[in-house]
Amino acid sequence: MSDYIQNIRQGNHKSFEIVFKLWHKKVYGYFFKKTASDDIAEELTQMAFVKLWRFKHTLTEDYPLDVQLFKIAKTTLLDYFKKQANDERNLNLYYEEISNKATEQSLQFDINKQLEVVLNCLPPTRKQVFVLNRLQGYSYKEIAEQLSISPRTVEKHISLAIKQLNGYAYLPTFIVLINLFHSH
Repeated sequence: MSDYIQNIRQGNHKSFEIVFKLWHKKVYGYFFKKTASDDIAEELTQMAFVKLWRFKHTLTEDYPLDVQLFKIAKTTLLDYFKKQANDERNLNLYYEEISNKATEQSLQFDINKQLEVVLNCLPPTRKQVFVLNRLQGYSYKEIAEQLSISPRTVEKHISLAIKQLNGYAYLPTFIVLINLFHSH
C-alpha cells in the first residue's frame, strides 16, 4: 500500500483508480451506515475520493492508506452534517422571516384600512392638511403655501382633526401612528 501512497502523491491516476476500486465499497458502507441513504452515501463516497485526490500531497507513508482515507471520509461526513445543520437553521430562519413579513404586511394592510376609514370621516380640506402634515411630514408653512391658506388655518385644521380622530376609540393604533408622525 505504501507504493500506492507514493504513486498517488505523484499524481498517478492508475494507482488512484486501483485504490478507488479496492476501497469504494468499504467507504460507501461507512457512509451508508451513518446516513441510511443510498444517494447520500454515494455522494459522500465520491466527495471523499475527490478529497483524497485533491489533497494527495498531504498523504504520508507514516499511516496506512486506508487509515488516511477513512480520516478523509470522517471529515467529509462531519462537513456534511455541519452543512445539513446549517442549511436547516438557515431554512428555519428563512421561514421565520417570511412568516414575520407576512404578519407585518397583514398588520400594515389592516392599519392602512383603518387609517383610510378614519381619514374619510374628516372633511376634505382637514383630511388633506392632516395627511400632508402627519403622514407626509410637511410643515404648517409648507402646507399653507401649497393650499393657499394661512399657517394659522393649517394649525386649526390639525387641531380639529386630532380632536375628531381621538373620538374613534376603536382605533388606538391610529392614535399611536399620528403621534409617531407628529411634526410642526
